[in-house]
Amino acid sequence: MDGGTFNPEEHLTKLPIRRWNPRINSWETDYADYLEVKWRMVWFRNENRQGTKTVIRDKIIDPHNKFAYFELEVTDSRGNVEIGVGSETGDDFEDYIEKAYTKAYGRALAALGYGTQFAPELEEGENVVDSPVEAREREAKTPAREEPITEAQRRAIYAIYNALGYSEAQMKEILQQRYHKAESKALTKQEASDLIDYLNSLRDRD
Repeated sequence: MDGGTFNPEEHLTKLPIRRWNPRINSWETDYADYLEVKWRMVWFRNENRQGTKTVIRDKIIDPHNKFAYFELEVTDSRGNVEIGVGSETGDDFEDYIEKAYTKAYGRALAALGYGTQFAPELEEGENVVDSPVEAREREAKTPAREEPITEAQRRAIYAIYNALGYSEAQMKEILQQRYHKAESKALTKQEASDLIDYLNSLRDRD
């Protein structure tokens, strides 16, 4: 910072992004400019010294299946309000509850204009939380991805697509196009996580 003004470009990192390629039925890695959530928070607090508010509108925490989902509403000092949603599983992070909250908060800040152009998770629902180091470590893991969708994930998917105003037919079209499956209960745990991020990205654009 210089004279109290936050310059986001001084804090950018290159982040490996996993993108699912349905054409080859596999994950691919790309790299994008990324402003970590902690720096979005510094930027936000630098410009909003009072009158801000964060409200948890909805949350699902399933310790048995290690799944967490948050929907946060963030208000800036000018009264602008945005909603951020995020979910994580214990397959990707040990502290999946905190990471899900961080993802939701980061999305809300980006929607308010704090790092929008440096938030690749808003593009196609990529699985991004905060740290490039963590992202690289997660990329190096090869966990089993055939575990079935959990009930908590099904509830989260239902909540998000209802909030989007999507019909059952529209959801089935998304499932068929992205995963070649007719219904959500046929998804794997990893596919369900990807779908939640994808639906969240659609919601961020609205």
